[in-house]
Amino acid sequence: MKRSLIAVCVAGLAAIFLSGCACTEASPAPAPAPAPKPQPVMTSGTCPVVTTAAGMTTAKMAIPTGEVNSSVVLLETTTPAEVYVGDSVDYKMTVTNLTDCPLTDVVLTSVIPANFDLKASAPQAQINKDGEAMWMLGDLAGKESKSVTVRGVPTAAGSFISCSKVDYRPVLCTSFVAVAPKLTLKKTMTSDALLCDPIKITLVVANEGTGTLRDVKVVDTLPDGLTTQGQTTFDAGELAAGQSKTFDLTAKATRTGSFTNSAVATAGTLKVDDKASVTVRQPVLGITKAATKTAFAGRDIVYDIKVTNSGDAAAANLVVTDELPAGVTVVSASNGGVVGQGKVTWTIASLAPKGEAAFQVTVKSAAQGTLTNKAMAVAACADAVSASATTTVVGKPAILLEVIDIDDPISVGGEETYVITATNQGTMDDNNIKIVCKLEDNEAFVSCGGATEGTHAAGTITFKPLPALAPKAKATWTVKVKGVKVGDVRFAVEMTTDQLQRPVIETEATQIY
Repeated sequence: MKRSLIAVCVAGLAAIFLSGCACTEASPAPAPAPAPKPQPVMTSGTCPVVTTAAGMTTAKMAIPTGEVNSSVVLLETTTPAEVYVGDSVDYKMTVTNLTDCPLTDVVLTSVIPANFDLKASAPQAQINKDGEAMWMLGDLAGKESKSVTVRGVPTAAGSFISCSKVDYRPVLCTSFVAVAPKLTLKKTMTSDALLCDPIKITLVVANEGTGTLRDVKVVDTLPDGLTTQGQTTFDAGELAAGQSKTFDLTAKATRTGSFTNSAVATAGTLKVDDKASVTVRQPVLGITKAATKTAFAGRDIVYDIKVTNSGDAAAANLVVTDELPAGVTVVSASNGGVVGQGKVTWTIASLAPKGEAAFQVTVKSAAQGTLTNKAMAVAACADAVSASATTTVVGKPAILLEVIDIDDPISVGGEETYVITATNQGTMDDNNIKIVCKLEDNEAFVSCGGATEGTHAAGTITFKPLPALAPKAKATWTVKVKGVKVGDVRFAVEMTTDQLQRPVIETEATQIY
């Protein structure tokens, strides 16, 4: 690059600038001239006007055009207007960058006149081979100024002339920023779920680098077995450095098992992915029910219920109900079962996988017939199950046979009447009730009657069978006899029915005198 150069000439009493900035020594005047009045510093053409003010002389030059608005560097020198020989004197030189761009390799060079003894400078000067003082000012940022202060002693009377120049390299700097955006994707989802539960999925796409990511998209691909009613593609737009965006969706499993769900985020050529897994479980209920197959009316009927969980998740809030048949009365219910509204209910907080629970209900039924009993089990996220069992309720006849004599004791020749009563104390009919009576030799048959017709032959009275005797019903027969001989007599009655496996025998004692 081409260097720019200008010289500024400064005299002890006045600075003399000639066209082209050539420096010449001033001619001695026959008599001292009056000191000029201070004038404002100006720039005109290529050379400045020197102004003396407050005992100081300042010279300025805008380089290279001489105009501040169109130049690169402004060089200023400020010296005392007049000093004494032998006194120490300081003068200052300032270089200012007039532009907004940096300047490099800035060098200020000054010729030290023979009648000036250079003592020091700040910063320290370097003396070149030509005996010039040089200050390496380095770089000047836009609008920056750097100054040099010189200290020395005039050694002889006369004009002090010092010429300075500025050397520099203008630099045009441009800048751009190299960024490294970093696309990241974090996927989280419910790790354990029941088949009926929603599965929450969260996608967080972020820019963890520098610069801006553009056209960011996120796609979540659900595996077979997971479905959603919402969207699975999301447009994140732009992500500034450090920015993130979150997207949520809800899935549902169509079956049990383990599922791995993948999502991909893209931004231009950048692509990242992340995965998450969920295990879907379900309780699977089973139920069995056993019941007393046949029961007599009014007797206990026992229902045994067993509920199992063959699934891989606990059955929470398990409720087991036993629907009672109409007309039954609950005798007892196990495990704290609650009786009400025609059913028995059990509530279990949780039934573990592969676990089972047993329940029992005891009831009675006064009515005969076939009773169907249904039990049901339900739990959170489990299909309801039910089981039924039937019981045949039958009646049982229970015939009570009673025999009494009316006039005991009787005399020989007197008559005695025996009353025979059959009472069904059971809960069902008894059929073909047959009554047969036997007389001892001390008594003679007179007559018989009652519920059915009877006949006598050789001391035996046989009544025709009574076809049926209903529960709680009674049937009565009578036999009249005459005492023929003194003695302790036993009147014997035998009863048989269809339901009795053995005859019922009853006797009544009578005294004959």
